[in-house]
Amino acid sequence: MLRSLLWVPGLVLVGIVVHDLLKVTVQGGDGTLSQTVHQRVYQLLHALARRTGNRIVLAWAAPTIIVSALLTWTLGLWLGWTLVFWSSPGSVVGADSESPATFWSVVYYVGYTISTLGLGDLKTTATPWRMLTSVAALSGFVNLTFAITFVVPVAEARLERRELARLLRRSGPDAQALVIGALQDHPDGLQSLISGLHQTLNTLETKHDHAHYLHRFHDRTALESLSLALPALGEALLLIECALPGPPPSLAPLHDAGIATVSEAEFTACLAQHAEHRQFLRAMVEEGLWSWAQVARTAGEGAA
Repeated sequence: MLRSLLWVPGLVLVGIVVHDLLKVTVQGGDGTLSQTVHQRVYQLLHALARRTGNRIVLAWAAPTIIVSALLTWTLGLWLGWTLVFWSSPGSVVGADSESPATFWSVVYYVGYTISTLGLGDLKTTATPWRMLTSVAALSGFVNLTFAITFVVPVAEARLERRELARLLRRSGPDAQALVIGALQDHPDGLQSLISGLHQTLNTLETKHDHAHYLHRFHDRTALESLSLALPALGEALLLIECALPGPPPSLAPLHDAGIATVSEAEFTACLAQHAEHRQFLRAMVEEGLWSWAQVARTAGEGAA
């Protein structure tokens, strides 16, 4: 009796997987299923990286998250359709012997069906089951096709993150260097910090809104790490606006470079207004297991 009802959770699972797949690849954002898997995988990797003190572990977040998503969709379809076909004894039989397939034979049958291999050593016994076999094969084809549309944009977005990080980091290793370099080495002055970045930042922001898991991607080197480059740019812009907040960045490098700034009192008051924003920047740096000293120099520190 219980076996005959297995088609219910089986179809529900197939529906959840297909909905999750379409939401992630077409609509944008995280599906409930993939989001849960991504979070658990990332939490495990992040905890391992903190425990070992090895950032290389975090660099594996991107491929691990991608593979975990693909495996979740594939195994979900596989299990769901297995429950559907197993719910009816004799729905799948041997092509020659006509004997009812065992559970693991049904698993094998569903596996080559959703992979569209169609080996033919097992078959279904009635028209409704043949129709379901076609539907299962179609769902497998959809899974394969949309998996490709999932991987390619993610790879492109990761490349764009690295390109932006390299652009910013080569303009200056920290916030003070970005400001000094803009003022002394570029004809556009401070405007050079943001000129040409609007399109890149808007495009990257749109992709992050479309695929939230991109926030969990990290890179091995400081040169390619956006979790260092963006906070440094944010600090540089705050330096420009306030001439900084928590610990306060040092104005000494700017003074040494001959750049006039506001008074310490005015600077401190301005930083207080941006405390929450700087906390967000610091959290971004710490999430990547970097040091804040690599973003901005504070009082008493030398070059990062």
